[in-house]
Amino acid sequence: MKNYSIYILLFIYAILATLTIVFFDGTGDAGDSVHHYQFARYAPYHVELFFDHWAKPFFVLLSSPFAQFGFVGMKVFNVLVTFFTLFFTFKTLQKLKISNAIVGAIFLLFSPLCFVLTFSGLTGPLFGLFLIVGLYALLDGKLILSSVLISFLPFIRSEGLIFLVIFGLYFLLKKQWKFIPLLLVGHVTYMFLGYFVHKDFFWVFNKIPYAKLSSTYGQGKMFHFVEQMNYVIGVPIYILFGLGVISIVWKSIKKNVAFEVRSIVFLGFLSFFIAHTLFWYFGIFNSMGLNRVLIGVAPFIAIIALFGYNFATEEIFKNKKSLRLIFQGLLLFYVLIFPFTSNPAAINWEKDLKLSKDQKTAVLVADFIASRENFEQKYFFAHPYLGEALKIDYFDENKRQSLINYKSAMQSGDILIWENWFAVVEHRIIKEELDSNEELECLYNYNVWDEGREIHYAVYEKK
Repeated sequence: MKNYSIYILLFIYAILATLTIVFFDGTGDAGDSVHHYQFARYAPYHVELFFDHWAKPFFVLLSSPFAQFGFVGMKVFNVLVTFFTLFFTFKTLQKLKISNAIVGAIFLLFSPLCFVLTFSGLTGPLFGLFLIVGLYALLDGKLILSSVLISFLPFIRSEGLIFLVIFGLYFLLKKQWKFIPLLLVGHVTYMFLGYFVHKDFFWVFNKIPYAKLSSTYGQGKMFHFVEQMNYVIGVPIYILFGLGVISIVWKSIKKNVAFEVRSIVFLGFLSFFIAHTLFWYFGIFNSMGLNRVLIGVAPFIAIIALFGYNFATEEIFKNKKSLRLIFQGLLLFYVLIFPFTSNPAAINWEKDLKLSKDQKTAVLVADFIASRENFEQKYFFAHPYLGEALKIDYFDENKRQSLINYKSAMQSGDILIWENWFAVVEHRIIKEELDSNEELECLYNYNVWDEGREIHYAVYEKK
């Protein structure tokens, strides 16, 4: 039954995922999630998109075939990614000989934000898959495969650089020096392939979009991510994760835990977590302090939480089988029902998995523009979802250009769409600037409120 439990869980997940895709039309978020999808969707028509550092080249490469079927195809891609992440998390726990391996996979599946962002175009799930498969391959003695898989992590998310160091340190401590150079396979591959686009062998370093000691989005509290993790994994797993940290630290002192757990899982997570904490606290590397970045290390979080679960059940109730089974049942029941509760850290099925008011407003704007029956104009906007609402190739400069080009590139009859988030935060263009421009005529204004935040769209035409 222990061997078949993962297949039962995967079957349940497949059913849940299918129903979610059928009945919920959300995109995870209206910004980066959609933009990553657009890169994958239109890369076959604009080859340079396969080598865009922000979009993450390896993510674009793997997801592009699925994105050709629309955003639903992108959801299917991330569902398959999560499917295999669950499987390899379970198999990794078995390799590590940690009891209740299936519970670790359950923790991963029933972490609220992990589930929600499966149905997005974000890169976190794929990062988590490569991370856990890389660890599994290492534990299985396939060190070449492990090194090569990990080498491509920076081309799925920039934090992959952290794990190049972590795995390199592991090989160093294990005196497996010959595998360290293989951690550069990803960089060497993309240096050569990307040269034909960027004409620069070192584009993999020179084009990193976050390599600046500032942030457009400001900075925040030191313990921001300590608080936010609760909204990623939910209250019960959060508590067990805390116990897991204590358990691993204690077992490490007693040298009673696998070296891979200490050096890769725990140190890897800790390095990742501290890095993002410092990025946000000091306002560097363009950090937004988004809790979703933790999705990339969700398999490691699940492993650490399982240590907490085992400590709270098997070690405390070591000689009390009946009490242990009752407590395990209660804990698992809480984990399973938590995503469906009204807790702020649980899943809000309407808000989290359906189109936002912002996106629905973008559709209204697109409908207004379509009603004018002018199909020759060029569009200028910043909001990624407007590309989907207007049903245009976001990267086709004959149809759409960046909002910041409106002064130099707009022609008579062209349309400018302003909204009060991307236009303001990303491009620093305020509405008053457009209203005072005598060459622009405002055709449409729409305001709506969403939980205390005003959403405002305005459509302008060049005279």
